[in-house]
Amino acid sequence: MTASLRYSWRSLFPDFAGGGIGLALSIGPLAFVHPAEPVAWVLAAAAALFLVYFGRTVCRQLTHIELDEIGIRARGPAVGLLSAAIRWEDLRSLRLDYFSTRRDGEGGWMQLRLRDAQHSIRIDSELEGFASLVRAAVLEAVRRGIDLDQATRANLGVLGVELRATEAG
Repeated sequence: MTASLRYSWRSLFPDFAGGGIGLALSIGPLAFVHPAEPVAWVLAAAAALFLVYFGRTVCRQLTHIELDEIGIRARGPAVGLLSAAIRWEDLRSLRLDYFSTRRDGEGGWMQLRLRDAQHSIRIDSELEGFASLVRAAVLEAVRRGIDLDQATRANLGVLGVELRATEAG
């Protein structure tokens, strides 16, 4: 069980596009129109937020997740700052959350959160191979007797990860 997973350009394209369009719409008027000072401050604040969002998307694109028998590692572009490693033997909690973008519960994404005593790794469902990564992490969590909350159990079912088969293995 050794894998190296990344976020694909296809899955992050909407985030890149949103960040780029937001930057253009907030910086453009500042550069070409010279708005009144209060409006300029609002546009500058919006530009700063879009720049952070765009930067976060770039970091996700450059981050890769490594999974093996020893543990899981997130290796980001800024070593130490955006990187973390959790050994399976030190795993303390596993949570799988679903975030809906619509009231009817459709059109959202999942996030896997793994923690040990010192680190936390969060992985979005946009990652290629997300379901297989969740399956492997749940297997390790169950082997170590980590309790999974009801929301996590329900989300595992939606993702197609059968907990009973995992518990038996």
